[in-house]
Amino acid sequence: MRAGQYVIGIESDGKVKGCPSLPTEPYVGGNVRDQAVREIWETSPEVRFTRDRTTDELWGFCKTCYYAETCMAGCSWTAHCTLGRRGNNPFCYHRAKQLEKQGIRERLQKKEEAPQQPYDFGRYEILEEPLPVATSDAAAATAAPSAENSARPDPLP
Repeated sequence: MRAGQYVIGIESDGKVKGCPSLPTEPYVGGNVRDQAVREIWETSPEVRFTRDRTTDELWGFCKTCYYAETCMAGCSWTAHCTLGRRGNNPFCYHRAKQLEKQGIRERLQKKEEAPQQPYDFGRYEILEEPLPVATSDAAAATAAPSAENSARPDPLP
């Protein structure tokens, strides 16, 4: 959907965000009751952040990723609502596969409860840990079937 690049979200009270899913507090760029939508779209840093952002905002795995300039850490909502700020997406498939090659996996651990406000979010931290051997072996077996497993049976006479 590309929050703030092609779409905006307007809440029922007139608050404008780059995407309707973004948390309210850090991403409200204005209110249609006080400003024209065009003015909010063109001038509000909270709405235009995806049009202005650079790889300088990235951190963690995403900062060093091959796809950093293209992906920009994926969905800002996902990262912000999980880790407390955008720029590092722990739900990326490419990331999981690259870490798997290194024998590492990540898991999320709750750090803070959500404050019970509209569009609120808790906070998690990423913990790296060795990939269990059984998981690595299963992944290798799935990725590269052995010759005996992939051989076809002889046709019936």
